[in-house]
Amino acid sequence: MKVLHVLEYSRPNISGYSLRSDAIIRHQRQIGIETQQLTSQRYQDFKNLEEDVDGVLYQRTPKSTSLLTKIPFVNYLHHINFLAKRIEKAVLNDKPDVIQTHSPMFNALAAIKVGKKYNIPVTYEVRALWEDAAVDTGKTKEGSIKYKLIKGIEQRAFEQADAVSCICQGLKQDLIKRGIPESKLYVTPNAVDISNFQPLHERDNELEQSLNLANKKVIAFIGTFFKYEGLHYAIDAMKVICEQRQDVHLLLVGAGNELNNLKQQVATLGLENNVTFVGRVPFEQVSRYYSLANLMVFPRESIRLTELVTPLKPLESMAQYKPVIASDIGGHNELIEDSKTGFLFKADDATALAEKVLATIDDEELLTQVADQGLKFVREQRNWLNTAKQYLPVYERLTQ
Repeated sequence: MKVLHVLEYSRPNISGYSLRSDAIIRHQRQIGIETQQLTSQRYQDFKNLEEDVDGVLYQRTPKSTSLLTKIPFVNYLHHINFLAKRIEKAVLNDKPDVIQTHSPMFNALAAIKVGKKYNIPVTYEVRALWEDAAVDTGKTKEGSIKYKLIKGIEQRAFEQADAVSCICQGLKQDLIKRGIPESKLYVTPNAVDISNFQPLHERDNELEQSLNLANKKVIAFIGTFFKYEGLHYAIDAMKVICEQRQDVHLLLVGAGNELNNLKQQVATLGLENNVTFVGRVPFEQVSRYYSLANLMVFPRESIRLTELVTPLKPLESMAQYKPVIASDIGGHNELIEDSKTGFLFKADDATALAEKVLATIDDEELLTQVADQGLKFVREQRNWLNTAKQYLPVYERLTQ
C-alpha cells in the first residue's frame, strides 16, 4: 500500500500539526504502509525541494510568484490549482494507491482534482474547521461573507473526498450535522508516542533553584500563547488563590500573540511574584520544566474551535506522569474523566479553576491516583500506533 500525504507544514518545523503528521507517517510505516510526503506552498521554511528529516523524505512545493496570490478569494482558486500541479508531479513519480490529505481544505481540493484525473482515491483528514480557525485568529467573524465562503469551500472538500477522517468525535458529529454520511467518516484521534516521554517523578533541582520555585506548589502551562488557550483565566485564578496562600506559583512556558497581554494582566493584578514567564525553550529541555509541575493547567475558552477539537498537550502531560486540570469543553471531555484521568472545571470561570486547584493541589494521594490513570490511558489507548491502525482498513476499502 503506497500513500501520498499532502500536508500544510512538517518537521523540522515544531508545532502540533507537524508533530502529529510526523507521528502518523512513522507509525503507518510500522504497520507496512509505504508513505511519501509533500508539503504545500504555505510551507517555505526549507532549502531544498527534497529534505530528509530523520529518515522521512519530504517533497516541497515552491512558492507561487503569480499576481493572483494578491487578489482576495481569487487567491484561493490559484492556491488549489498551483498545488494540484505539484501533487500531479508527485503522483506521476511515486504512483501512490491513495492520496491522504490533511487540513486545510485547499490541500484536499487540490488532491481531489488530481485523484479524479488519475482515478486515485483521496481521503481528507480534518484537524479543525478552517472557518472557525479564521474567526479565532481574527481573520473574519462568524457569519460573515468570508466565513460562509470558507465554510462552503470546505463543505465541497468533505463532499468530494472519498473518505474523511476526523481527529475527534466532536468534529465527526459536526460533519454529520452538515450532511456528510457517517459511512464516509472515521476517527483518527490525537495521541502520543510513549517512547518519546519518560514519566517524571522528581523535580529538576537545578532548574527549580534557578526559578526560585523551591517549596512552591507549581501549576504549569507549556505551549503556545493563543487567546483561546484561556491563560488569562489561569492568571485571574491566581489572584483568587493568592488571597488564601502564597506557596502556589503559576509557571508559563512558551510564547505567542497573547504574551504581552498576559504580562500586562499579571502586572495589573500585582502577581509578579506569583507568575513566571519563561519564554520558548529548546525541545530537548521541555521535560525539565514539566518536572516542576504539581498540576498542568489547560484553561481553554469555550468557543466552537475548542469545543470540537481535542488538543495534544494534555496527553503529553499524562505521558509524563503529570496530573492535568482543564476546562470542561468538548475537546477536553474526550480526553479527561474528572478525578480519574484528570480534573475538570467550569469553562470560562477563573473562580471555578481556583477552587479546583485549592481542593486538589495538597492531596498527594489523589494526584498520584490521577497521574497513574492518565499514564495508563495514553499507554493503552491514546498511542500513535493505535491511531495509525485506523487508516489501513479505509485505504484497503478505497482501493478494492
